[in-house]
Amino acid sequence: MYKLRDATGKLQPAAPIKGPVVEPPVRDARKPAPATSFSLPHIDVSLLISWLLARWYWVLIGAVVGALIGIGYGMGAKPRYTVYTDLLVPPANLQVLPNDIYVQNQQGDTQLLDVESKMLVLTSGNVLRRVVSELGLASDPEFVGTDGPGLSLGSLFGGKPAVADKTLAAMRSLSERITARRQERSYMVTIAAWANNPDMAVRIANALAKAFQEEVAQAEADGAGRAASALTDRLAELKQSASDAEAKVAEFKRDHGLQTSAGELISSQSMAQINVKLVDANARLVEAQSRYNELTASTPSQTSPSATLQSPTLASLRAQYATVKQTVDSMSITYGPRYPGLIRARSQLGGLEQQISQETGRILRAAQVDLDQAKSVVDALKQQAASARSSVSMDNDAQVRLNDLERDMATKIAIYQTFLTRAGETTERQQLNSTNIRVISSAIPPLRRSWPPRTALLAGGGAFAGLGLGAFLAVATGLLGVMRAERKAKNR
Repeated sequence: MYKLRDATGKLQPAAPIKGPVVEPPVRDARKPAPATSFSLPHIDVSLLISWLLARWYWVLIGAVVGALIGIGYGMGAKPRYTVYTDLLVPPANLQVLPNDIYVQNQQGDTQLLDVESKMLVLTSGNVLRRVVSELGLASDPEFVGTDGPGLSLGSLFGGKPAVADKTLAAMRSLSERITARRQERSYMVTIAAWANNPDMAVRIANALAKAFQEEVAQAEADGAGRAASALTDRLAELKQSASDAEAKVAEFKRDHGLQTSAGELISSQSMAQINVKLVDANARLVEAQSRYNELTASTPSQTSPSATLQSPTLASLRAQYATVKQTVDSMSITYGPRYPGLIRARSQLGGLEQQISQETGRILRAAQVDLDQAKSVVDALKQQAASARSSVSMDNDAQVRLNDLERDMATKIAIYQTFLTRAGETTERQQLNSTNIRVISSAIPPLRRSWPPRTALLAGGGAFAGLGLGAFLAVATGLLGVMRAERKAKNR
């Protein structure tokens, strides 16, 4: 390898060689020539500086051209204005119903997946279509271009083909202008949107946030609507099933003569009432039998006050009898048997005895009548109880089957009522917006464009790039010259 100073020395005329001349050895033609290796010459800083100073106008021209290109691009390129909107997208919606159809997820991973899924909805076609329709972007040349239907000139050279449907073209252009990103360890989603006009960028960002909220609410409403429709479709069958169960219960009662009151068979209630009456009748029969036995157990004196026969009339007659008897006894001692007063007293005493005897007979007959009536009542109630027991036994057998039918009826009615209530709640749920998505910060017009950078920066960057390009050309030209010189020196 030669150094550059050696290479430049070779370019000077060679000094005459003193001494014997040595001829170069003759190379054997049968041996292959040694392979030449390519290597860059050694370059030092002084040589680089000399090349740059020798071609300084190239560097200057490159810097000027780069600055002009930067200024031209900064003044001629379409500006982009980027705005930002922050949305809070919590995974849990508002609890508007005690038993909502949407389950509230409590696990952190599931909640993050929910938020990530909603972020995909934010840039979905439905949301974009809403924004395009609301802002009328299908007729905006910025989003659909100016080419007509069919193939455009740009499409012939590899560009995008013209889109016949302007709405789809606007959606495609809009999708390239928006981005959504979730802040780390939070449910905050930041929407970035850009346009060639700052007011249009603000309108797009605000419309996108609004369309996202409407789309999420519409998705939940559609889910509630599908659930309500499914429940409503089942209501007709459940209602018919409940009606059939009620008809079976009514028909079974009618065929078996089953009547209920307060949830109990009337025959059972009648049996209970007959049993109560029979107990009372037996008690009255025992009482009447005891009274009659006391009255007929002995033959008491009709005039004895200690007799078992007691009544107000009999007590009064016995008092009168005692008084008259005392008078008769007193007069019998004083007067003779033919004394008129004694005769009248004795006649009065006989009348009282006859009345007492009649009252005693009446009391005995009344006791006999009470005893006979009590026996007849007990016999009648026993017959009714026997008939009621037979009826209750048959009704109890039928009641077992009736209970099964009533349980089936109650179950079907409960299911129908549950579906009916749930269908009503779900239908109302469809009309409610329970999304908890909130706009934390709305988009505001930016102070400066986001692209391209400021013209001064572009001019400085272009000048720097042109300066580097000119310097590179100057160094490359000098290096090529050195390499040619080395090659010529080797070939000599």
